[in-house]
Amino acid sequence: MEAARDVVLGFDVGRYSHHMTAIDAETGEVVASRGVEQGERDIRDAIGPYAGRRAAVVVDQPGDLSSLLFAVARDMGCEVGFITPRAMAGGIDLYGGELKSDAHDSFVIADLAARIPSLVRAVPERRADTEELASLMSYDRELTDDARRAASRIHGLLLATCPALGAVYAGQRVRQALPLAMLARFGGARGLLAAGGDGVEEWARGQPRCGARGLAFARAALEAARSQGVVAGPSPFYDELLRIEAASLRSALDAREAVGARVDELLGRIPDAQVLLSMPGVGRVTAATFVSEVPDVSLFASAAKLAAYAGLAPRVRRSGRSLNSVTRPRAGNRRLKRVLVLSAARSVDLCEESRAYYDRKRSEGRCHYSAAVALARRRINVMYAMLRDGKRYESRLG
Repeated sequence: MEAARDVVLGFDVGRYSHHMTAIDAETGEVVASRGVEQGERDIRDAIGPYAGRRAAVVVDQPGDLSSLLFAVARDMGCEVGFITPRAMAGGIDLYGGELKSDAHDSFVIADLAARIPSLVRAVPERRADTEELASLMSYDRELTDDARRAASRIHGLLLATCPALGAVYAGQRVRQALPLAMLARFGGARGLLAAGGDGVEEWARGQPRCGARGLAFARAALEAARSQGVVAGPSPFYDELLRIEAASLRSALDAREAVGARVDELLGRIPDAQVLLSMPGVGRVTAATFVSEVPDVSLFASAAKLAAYAGLAPRVRRSGRSLNSVTRPRAGNRRLKRVLVLSAARSVDLCEESRAYYDRKRSEGRCHYSAAVALARRRINVMYAMLRDGKRYESRLG
């Protein structure tokens, strides 16, 4: 986003209001500084005097808080972009780190964008389906966190009241349908003992798709409750807390299932997603995150540029006679990097080529994570070529 522009509008965005500073790109003069409400009318009033000129709207938080601002700016013919948090932090220190105000921050954004255009990252306009996919993946990440926290609280309550029952529910078993339904119905050990063996088995037999394994689990849970003669926990209300947390976990899991179905539907409409899904180790989450974070791979001149954006390009430092060093990059899109590294680690068990490369890196003395990152960097070259040419994955091993 280094094209010539007449005016730069720096926005320090907020939940309910923003602050805008407008700077003349040629003279560096501040031509306006004002508060802007988080509403279309006030945003249009703020941008309006500059819409006929080559104007750029630049922010420091290109997320949900900026979505309406970007939509209105694009509708008024303005460029939109953002300054990375690292560049912004350096700019604030440079301009006087002790001063903290919305007006000062918006000035720093605008002045940095006007003086050093290369610091401004463009925000590509997404298609409607890609935009929805990005929103759904953001929601899915929140649901994943909700489910993890609810499961952790359940494990904690079981450990506090009946560790033997907690062992029966260990790991991911708490997320399975029948075990989770049992918690919602009976709570913990007290509820199971009150219902008795006949009551628990009768309830289990009435559950959908409860076969021999379901009955075995129900019996194991009841036996664990019976194994403890001393009643633990400060009050019977712990059983009610278990019911509440089980309902919370079930709600999060059901919502994730609904979101996943919609994500699958959207991925079926996006050609780039279908290309990515043909690669071993790439599933729904990886493909959806990649497509939502990289709506158009042609924005990157090479695979190396894409790798740098994803935070997978190693940082090389050389200076005079000092020791050279290659360090892990701290910049880049962390969400994209995370799914690409996890996808690479998964591909080791699914693809002979990935396994061979991973084993070679481990033989060089690298740890699992470092080898997975190196594999992810190699795989991003393949992904870039696949998306550039519109071709599905083909193994070199035939």
